[in-house]
Amino acid sequence: MYKMTLGEIAGAIKARMVKGNVDRVYTQVCTDSRQIVPGSLFVALKGERFDAHDFVEQALQLGAHGVIVSRMQHDLPDGDILLVDDTLTALQQLARYNRKKFSGPVVAVTGSNGKTTTKDMISALLETKYLVLKTLGNFNNEIGLPLTLLGLDESHGAVVVEMGMRGLGEIDFLARIACPTAGVITNIGETHLERLGTVENIARAKTELLPHIPVGGYAVLNGDDPWQRKYAHLTRAKVIFYGMDHSNHVYADNIKCNMGAGASFTVIRDKIAKVFHLPVPGRHNIYNALAAITVGLQEGLSWEMCMEGLQNVVLSGMRLQIIDCNGLKIINDTYNANPASSKAAVRILAEMPCAGKKVAVLGDMYELGQRTVQGHREVGETVQNLKIDILVTVGELALHIAEAAKAAGMDRKNIYVSRNNNEALEILNNILKAGDLVLVKGSRGMKMEKIVEGITCA
Repeated sequence: MYKMTLGEIAGAIKARMVKGNVDRVYTQVCTDSRQIVPGSLFVALKGERFDAHDFVEQALQLGAHGVIVSRMQHDLPDGDILLVDDTLTALQQLARYNRKKFSGPVVAVTGSNGKTTTKDMISALLETKYLVLKTLGNFNNEIGLPLTLLGLDESHGAVVVEMGMRGLGEIDFLARIACPTAGVITNIGETHLERLGTVENIARAKTELLPHIPVGGYAVLNGDDPWQRKYAHLTRAKVIFYGMDHSNHVYADNIKCNMGAGASFTVIRDKIAKVFHLPVPGRHNIYNALAAITVGLQEGLSWEMCMEGLQNVVLSGMRLQIIDCNGLKIINDTYNANPASSKAAVRILAEMPCAGKKVAVLGDMYELGQRTVQGHREVGETVQNLKIDILVTVGELALHIAEAAKAAGMDRKNIYVSRNNNEALEILNNILKAGDLVLVKGSRGMKMEKIVEGITCA
């Protein structure tokens, strides 16, 4: 973070200084006592299953110079002590204070699918011009976002943060901390439908970002998504629509998918057309790339810089990660799943060439509410319609995938059902051979990366 004295920090978070050196300078905050950096300020967060106040003494012994706590402890080693009512609130206040010291672009990304991939793409483009601070992985909640912003200092030229949500009001809260200069919404889908009840409520939750973008900023919205067009009026900032439809300000044309290995497409903006090459598989990723290109151009990057950045993008883990192992090729897309992203992943499996069988290993998809049965069935129908050779389902809900694939005409001898990852691995170890191509995908709670690990270790 920017250099701050203890006195400045105390003022920013409205803390009572129990003891300490008001002039001591801090440049780093830690919340995990196992990862203490000498000279850092330790924030003792308290959750449902943990209380970091139990590790305050350890943090000081390991080299922290100060602590932020919400309850006092006796006989602590020497160090600065700031007392607050709530340490999480203090962390968030300090993050916002640190962000306000920064005058460069802060791009916030949200949406039902593709947040992390779009964040990675935007960062890759901006890195052709700036040192970029970006959300690591999907560190996108009320703790992760502040920790990301506390990594910001004078060396950075741009910030790209991801914002997740579990309900109404959360994006609004995160945006108050991040104070974005630009916002990107990827799409409005069925993720969290069980929590929010309707897709319109999901749209309302995601578009809470829009009022926080200032007049001088801009909103990059998916113009092919009717929900985003409906709520675009919520921002006073410039709105730039992107998508496949030619009515958008930035759109893609002449799309050529290269057998699952990526795509080439023409991007048109203001009657200027440029050909881009995307190294990431999946037609849906062209939308993510369009959002990133729109941000890049808006931030003053040349077309050539945007091309270079997109060509060099590296996606976060467990997202369409291609693994070659002992003659097998595995598509590890296990970070999360919903009907839209699962159908997109199955399409990638269908497009990619292979010498052997194409195998879809698909697990339960959570939080779909009333769409649970139908959402799973749609994925099963897609598996059969795209002529995938083998289907392995994992979990109770995924039985609906198997049933729908069979009802759509898939040979039952090519459908395997399993209750858990271990059973799925037993099945796969018996049927997989060199030359096969395997897609593994399911909701985060299914932890289906264990299947990928099991295949690669076999």
